[in-house]
Amino acid sequence: MEDAWLYDEHPAMFRAHPFLFLLLLISLIGIVALIVWWLRCKGERLALSERLVLMERGLLAKQRTEVALSSIRSIRITQSFGQRIMGIGHVEMFSAGDIAEIAIRSMPRPDRIRALAAARQLDILPAPRR
Repeated sequence: MEDAWLYDEHPAMFRAHPFLFLLLLISLIGIVALIVWWLRCKGERLALSERLVLMERGLLAKQRTEVALSSIRSIRITQSFGQRIMGIGHVEMFSAGDIAEIAIRSMPRPDRIRALAAARQLDILPAPRR
């Protein structure tokens, strides 16, 4: 005849070590968040050539926006204090309208992007007459 168990439990895992549980949970969520963040960063690209500005979005499905460098009329760079210290900023490029054709966040060295675009636009303009 079997005896009925009056107490049948396993050792407490989470209640015994709540801080360890929270640390492991946060680190697991943190690792997953870092992987997602890394994939999102790798899924965006901004490239300038002699004639074109190219913005690509997506890893599997791509969205490409190409704008002729000669048609860029203005570039807006937005930086917070922390972004200025870290050397990054949000870049928006406008051609004819009030809506940016190219807008991308957290780009490294945004002043270099502005300088390259300005230098290429000056090369397109005719030389002044003397």
